[in-house]
Amino acid sequence: MDAGAALRKGWVVTALTVRYLVSTRRGIVTLALSWLPLLLTGALALARVASFDILLFQQLMLPLFLQVVLVFVTLVSATALIREEIEDNTLPFLLARPVSKPELAVSKYAGYLIAGLAFLLPPVVVAYGVTEAYAGLGLGADVDVLEGFLAATALGVLAYGALFYFLSVVLRKPLMVGLLIGFVWESVVVALPGDVPKLSLTYYLRSVLGGMISVGPYSGNPGYVSAPVAVLVLGVFSVVMLLLSALTFQQMEFLQKA
Repeated sequence: MDAGAALRKGWVVTALTVRYLVSTRRGIVTLALSWLPLLLTGALALARVASFDILLFQQLMLPLFLQVVLVFVTLVSATALIREEIEDNTLPFLLARPVSKPELAVSKYAGYLIAGLAFLLPPVVVAYGVTEAYAGLGLGADVDVLEGFLAATALGVLAYGALFYFLSVVLRKPLMVGLLIGFVWESVVVALPGDVPKLSLTYYLRSVLGGMISVGPYSGNPGYVSAPVAVLVLGVFSVVMLLLSALTFQQMEFLQKA
């Protein structure tokens, strides 16, 4: 009964978080940005670009979607989970409810995951469908490409969200630091020689793609770890970040502003 009651209380926080992330002006902007791949593939199809095929789809989706759109959407959504509650003086009201701080932290992250996946997975499917339709192929023709990008997107939502969520707990201005990590660190480190790229999340997302896609610029995993190892690293990283967020949040004190 206690576990059931805790789940019900946690679900209330999760549902409130989802509603907040999808209904605010921020949510509308991030939702619109997440559909950028459809806008691009639709434009290529309408322009009848001769080279537009599944190979060009892959070449566009990694730098545009996984390294820009995904990072931006997860950054904006995850950094709002705790820090904006503090700034808006609404967190004390949540803490007054019969739910512990760690439960609250995990429930809000769960809400972020639901919203993030809802934002980012459908555009991948639709953009892939437009690409295959333009080539006159069925949806199953290059299903490994679709599965690879769906897996990389889901893991990116998980890992980047956990990282940016941690920043929102420990920093007063998490957005600026998150921008530096997401768009400077991730872009520079992954291009360096040796083992340095392994310090970036992008490296492991590329590893997942390379291990799942049979034909294309990312197939075969040249210079990357295997897909199972990459999934394990991203999963462990996400759990560690979430645990650190919950433990840090538990130690924080919040006073209602006058």
